[in-house]
Amino acid sequence: MSSKDKIKHFFNQYVLMIAMVLGITAYLVYHNLDLQSATRDAVRAIVDFLIPTMVLVMLYVTFCKVNLRRLKFTRWHLMLFLFQVLLMALVTLIAYFLQNTKFVVLAEAAFICVASPTATGSVVVLTQRWGGNSETTTTYTLISNVITALFVPVMIPFMSLQDYSLYDSFLMIVRRVTPLLIVPMLMALLTQIIFPKVIDVVKTWKDLPLYLWAIAMCLAISMTLRYLITSEFGIPIEIAVAFVSMVVCAVLFYFGKRIGRVYGEHIGAGQGLAQRNTVFIIWLGSTFLHPSCAIAGGFYSLWQNLFNTWQMRKFEREGKI
Repeated sequence: MSSKDKIKHFFNQYVLMIAMVLGITAYLVYHNLDLQSATRDAVRAIVDFLIPTMVLVMLYVTFCKVNLRRLKFTRWHLMLFLFQVLLMALVTLIAYFLQNTKFVVLAEAAFICVASPTATGSVVVLTQRWGGNSETTTTYTLISNVITALFVPVMIPFMSLQDYSLYDSFLMIVRRVTPLLIVPMLMALLTQIIFPKVIDVVKTWKDLPLYLWAIAMCLAISMTLRYLITSEFGIPIEIAVAFVSMVVCAVLFYFGKRIGRVYGEHIGAGQGLAQRNTVFIIWLGSTFLHPSCAIAGGFYSLWQNLFNTWQMRKFEREGKI
């Protein structure tokens, strides 16, 4: 293996750790340079633009590699769809009754973890590596994007006290969330139909989504650290948010696997329901809810990667998970 391949392998293996270290370091350097008062608005505007833009490009490149006309829908997709939507509705109801308390941030943290779409590329890769059906798993990643695009704008307005009416809040969220998740799918489909040669070029960008994800995660981790430091709720609530994200991660993996096992698809269903797009979690929480709930995304990324690392070790030892 050449030095270049070794560096690439190291980066791919420890990309989350690298992104977290760089994100934390970047924020601490920025914080200690005492530039916040002069540059806060500009930096926030840049980050607010970069993160959703990177998510959109990542989704587009990933969907371009998927033959969207060969999607395979199965019964477990419907079961996971119903489970995710009902769980989102339940958490929304809890948040609605907690609006006037500091505990609402815990319900919001749970909501953004459940409502986030499935992470795309890594889910399919892991499912395929462990002997699952990559086609049906890919299909659910698309369904998950549709779930988020349709239901998040409906549910979030009920969760927070704002100066807007429910309808105005709905429209505001639709304008920002729906294009971010639906447009990449439509663009990928049109590209496959009208410009098939472009697809061949995009397929050569194998690692682009990973690099974009690393940059977006670095920015998201910096935002998470800022919310940790400036949180109005205090350390006990922040610890509770971390715990809530762990519980949600465990619940999604457990029920995803349990539902999938009924249909012989426990690997794909577990990954499809539980492996979340954590950059989107952080962006969603910091944009539309109490910013403190956004730290759930950073912790969720840690929990899901720890669990998948354990599954990988188990697969290497036993040949099954």
